[in-house]
Amino acid sequence: MLNRGIAPGMEAEVQIIMAVLAQLLNQSPILSRLPEAERQPLIENASLVQLEAKEHLFHMGDEAQYFFLINSGTLDLYRPSYSGDHKLFRTLSSGDLLVETVMFLKSPEYPLSARATTKASCYRLSRDSLLQVCQAVPVFSLELMSSMALSISQSLNRIDLLTTGNAAQRLVLYLMDLYMQQRRAWLTLPGSKHVVARQLNITPETLSRQLAGFKRAGLIGTQGSKQLVILDADSLCARVDLPPPQLEPGYFSPSRQLGKSLFDCCNVHQS
Repeated sequence: MLNRGIAPGMEAEVQIIMAVLAQLLNQSPILSRLPEAERQPLIENASLVQLEAKEHLFHMGDEAQYFFLINSGTLDLYRPSYSGDHKLFRTLSSGDLLVETVMFLKSPEYPLSARATTKASCYRLSRDSLLQVCQAVPVFSLELMSSMALSISQSLNRIDLLTTGNAAQRLVLYLMDLYMQQRRAWLTLPGSKHVVARQLNITPETLSRQLAGFKRAGLIGTQGSKQLVILDADSLCARVDLPPPQLEPGYFSPSRQLGKSLFDCCNVHQS
């Protein structure tokens, strides 16, 4: 706990840690909706966890009595596959929440494993504290439920995307989703091409080959490893037998969007 068992001379350090946590709460799309006066249970019962690269924060199947707010560094959410490989669902960074939705299960277990990709630190927030503030602030509970409903809608979109017939269509649908979210032709990929390939359930080689083909056809351009430009969205969709993107006003409703990334499975995001 941040405010208990403080050794002599550590008060200043603890105050700094609490101040950083308070700032992160203010920046959180979800927790910032909780009035500051009602956040004290979360802060009082928080602790800071330091992780080295490749160290696990938790494993799939562990009892879930805590959710987390990333302070620094990056973490991967993944599941082990039957083949022995890891299926990466998402890479998270500073300001992101982990597994807060799981806290509302009767006997919660972590549905994924979380492992630091770099040296990282996270605030560990207790399930009991979250339930306490939800009971005390019904308006916040409704906001949280709204965000969870949006997450379910986004999950349906992801299932639809990932069951699309071939790799080329999945890739174009993914690019069109980024196109509609970022609302500009120049797109910034949310992860490396290797990560994007794994999220789309295709090999990095297939991803590179498809992008190269689109570039040769004059449909996209690239700049560096994480930026590309859509030069002709209609023709790009037609190339893989998809209808053109619907970009008219009003199309950007929450239920049509996939969220911050393809795999927000255990996280709630709503701007």
